Amino acid sequence: MFDWAIYLYLITHMNYTADDFHFHYVATYSLLIQSDFQHDHLVVMDEDKQVLIYMTYDNLNPSAEAIKILSLPFKRVCVNLPHQDLIWVPSEVYHETEKGLYVDYFAESDINRILSKDIEVLGVTALFQYDQLLYSRWKKIFAEADFVPYFEVVINQAQSYVPIQGEVLGVHLYDDQADIFLFVNGEMRLYNTFEIATPDDLSYFVLNVFKNFSIKDKVSKILLSGTSRDSEWFERLNRYAEWVDMIQPKEKWITNNSEVSQRLEELNVLADSVSCV
Repeated sequence: MFDWAIYLYLITHMNYTADDFHFHYVATYSLLIQSDFQHDHLVVMDEDKQVLIYMTYDNLNPSAEAIKILSLPFKRVCVNLPHQDLIWVPSEVYHETEKGLYVDYFAESDINRILSKDIEVLGVTALFQYDQLLYSRWKKIFAEADFVPYFEVVINQAQSYVPIQGEVLGVHLYDDQADIFLFVNGEMRLYNTFEIATPDDLSYFVLNVFKNFSIKDKVSKILLSGTSRDSEWFERLNRYAEWVDMIQPKEKWITNNSEVSQRLEELNVLADSVSCV
């Protein structure tokens, strides 16, 4: 009888260390972390972008090996996190001193927790908050780390896939959520986050977007991020587009381990997070 518990454990847990990893070179290595509300992904790479360590685990129960890695003095640490709340403001009318005007749009009213990112390519400024517990957890471990929200990387990666004309839908998957965004004639018209657990949930929200923007049947292209081409998500989204493109990172990691390479396909956002700092 197939044991789903064992299967889920195997696909969400991994502990890989390359032969080329050496503790006495840690000060020259970079640590990249992608964390959500269920799992952490740790990638250690050298200056040549060779993957020396890849670990993924339940963040409520980190392995002894992961705890050891998180205690090391890396040259650079970059933490990639999901947002909790997000709004978009035209950059031409946004002033940092007027951040208080937008407090009512956020679950947490502490103005000091509202962060901003200038998305130059779109001419907008993103105002957002991280989940406080998730952010504080990593801030306590790595006070000097660079923190990058998922959406910033996703939007930057998507640009090279978006034509001047036509409708392009984007889906970035993580945890039990999907960031769904829409470009119409090169202009971003939507970027919202939805709770999803199954492909049927994803279909529901995609079709709602189609309805709200008067899209009939299919878009010319869907951009998919945070999963693999072999996933059930890819198969489902094929119903709603002439073509589904997997977003590829601009930064290329190096590994000779085929299983690690396959797992890293889903971490396209983490791969490019450093370039957003």
